[in-house]
Amino acid sequence: MALDNVGEIINLENELEDDVQAETHGGVDSNETLHINEVIEESGSLVGVVAEKWEELYEIYKRHSQEIGFSIRKSGVRRADAPGAPEFEGYFVCSCEGQHGNGKKAKPSLATNGQGKKNVMTRCFCKANVRIQVNTKGVWKVLSHTLEHNHPLTPPPMATSPSFREENYGCRRLKMKSIEGGDASTLINLLTSRQAEDPGFFFRVQFGEDGRLCNVFWRDSMMKEDYLLYHDVVIFDTTYRTNRYNLICGAFVGINNHWSNVMFGFAFLANERQESFEWLFNAFNESMGLDTVPVSIFTDQDLAMNNAIEKIYPTTRHRLCQWHIQQNAISHFGLLKHDRTFQNAFNKCLNGCYNENEFEETWSKMISDYGLQKNEWFQRLYGLKHKWSTALNKYYFSAGILSSQRSESTNHAIGFQATKTTSLTEFYHIYEGTVKRWRGEEERKEFNCIRSTPTSAYPLVDLLQHASQVYTLELYSLFEKEFVVAMGTRAVILPTEDPILVYGVDPPGVSGSTHHVTFDCANMMVDCSCRKIQEMGIPCFHIIRVFHMHSVFEIPTRYILRRWTKFAKREVWSRLLPNDMCRAVANGSLNWRRSLMTKLYNLITKCQNEPEARTIVDKLYTTANDEVQKLFKAKLIIEEPSSDLAPNSTTVLDPLRSVTKGRRKRKESSIGKKKSAKKSQQNAATHPQLYTPIPRLL
Repeated sequence: MALDNVGEIINLENELEDDVQAETHGGVDSNETLHINEVIEESGSLVGVVAEKWEELYEIYKRHSQEIGFSIRKSGVRRADAPGAPEFEGYFVCSCEGQHGNGKKAKPSLATNGQGKKNVMTRCFCKANVRIQVNTKGVWKVLSHTLEHNHPLTPPPMATSPSFREENYGCRRLKMKSIEGGDASTLINLLTSRQAEDPGFFFRVQFGEDGRLCNVFWRDSMMKEDYLLYHDVVIFDTTYRTNRYNLICGAFVGINNHWSNVMFGFAFLANERQESFEWLFNAFNESMGLDTVPVSIFTDQDLAMNNAIEKIYPTTRHRLCQWHIQQNAISHFGLLKHDRTFQNAFNKCLNGCYNENEFEETWSKMISDYGLQKNEWFQRLYGLKHKWSTALNKYYFSAGILSSQRSESTNHAIGFQATKTTSLTEFYHIYEGTVKRWRGEEERKEFNCIRSTPTSAYPLVDLLQHASQVYTLELYSLFEKEFVVAMGTRAVILPTEDPILVYGVDPPGVSGSTHHVTFDCANMMVDCSCRKIQEMGIPCFHIIRVFHMHSVFEIPTRYILRRWTKFAKREVWSRLLPNDMCRAVANGSLNWRRSLMTKLYNLITKCQNEPEARTIVDKLYTTANDEVQKLFKAKLIIEEPSSDLAPNSTTVLDPLRSVTKGRRKRKESSIGKKKSAKKSQQNAATHPQLYTPIPRLL
């Protein structure tokens, strides 16, 4: 068989779509057909599997790769010119086969790829592949199958990465209709259904004296797993009210090992009273376990929330959102809001001071220079300095968060489709879609961490290599930036009588920025006066500079936070996967699906050349599909809620609906203003909780 080695390697997908369009003569020989499951179970190899089209073999290999834990791609094919030789011989390979740049050495660089992301290496010369060939009858067959990989395999939960994820468009879930009980009843039934599907699902509901829905909290089982891993920092914001009942939407948000948002729970609150927040925090603790409390919690400036946190979380460091403080400060600056020097001084007090002494000096100078000694707002702000100044929170882990902007991004993500007429059930579905999107992004990042290695301008530095093996891609990028800064700093050893070394490290040309690093070589213990390693959880550039001077090739284990590593959630994945597989095997769905797919494929193959047989199969499919649709519709009927959901009521009553703004009203006369004031007083007497001013810390 004569083969051209140069210029004959072509793209498999394009070539086969062009050349294998006509219907092939003949079919797969019945003696040559092999049961796919039997072949895989017997040897793990696909050798001998045959199909009418190469696409079918590709799908088989793709299913095989998903169960093993790797992704695949189409490689090239070779065409034979000799008479009687096979027309095509193609390859499906592991996605880690070969190397980037067509064999050219990649140029290391710290620059990004133009989209704000660093390039990573995903190919490592893996030899795992499948070789297929088509015979003169047009039948495709697997000739060889190399099973060995030279890289770690991906845990199957991430085997649905977007690079080879299968979407099932044939079976679309029917939209659930609202029941007559109202919006609140539908929401309760949705939560009850979720609890039946997910044994770890948790929700609590509180009702008013009139039986109306007041407060709701829920979280699913994965949110609890995430909280147990990343509970050290929690962001809770209640500034979002986009729904038809004007309920407060509160999202508990954390930061995962990929520096991304992760949802811990969600709530609707009827008001911002202290007892409502205490009920919510107690429900949150009940759902997560009382032994795991946050190290730091970020909120807005609500006074009732502050009192509830001090009561429920006495050991947690309560931090105020700096973004809200900055927005609130603008309204109190007056003419100073145009003074750039004043703004710089104020921002330095917020997050630019390294210690308490520097903060006190900066604050006193700012107050004195601008004559703010008698300003009540600045006096109250100074009284809360331990809640907002980063200089006074260096010893508390906060994941480097300066404000609750991550929680605000949560609100923007959920509220993208929400309006002031959005019902509770509609908001619930929007929320579920947001969580699903976040988790899909998390799985993609987990997959990329396992199958790729970050590039670096310093590929021979052992400390960076160790960091790339331990940290996720996002955290490695932060560590590398610290390393680059460290290479430009100068370190001077300071005299001391102790055996522990003390260095003064500072960037050149920056006065007053020297920090002291203490280093115990014998015990590999280090500390820095900037406290970033306590606050952020990764070594600062001062420490990295000292490590580099002493040829420390690996980050000491005591300074590697598991929450930032690639392995942070590995135990969760390994535990959840067997449970899911066991449930699938227990109810027979996994084996039934595989068996039925094989049977239907064989039936279709037999009937493809007989018009009468095809007609019979089409009729049977139509009948079966109609019966299944009827079954699904019957399953979607939801029973009326029981009477024990709300006191003295057979259904859950909706919250009082708020009146949204319509078109601009004309200017009222004095008589109209008196009527409006009288009506407001009557409404306030009837529903005082809707008209009580909200006390604020600032």
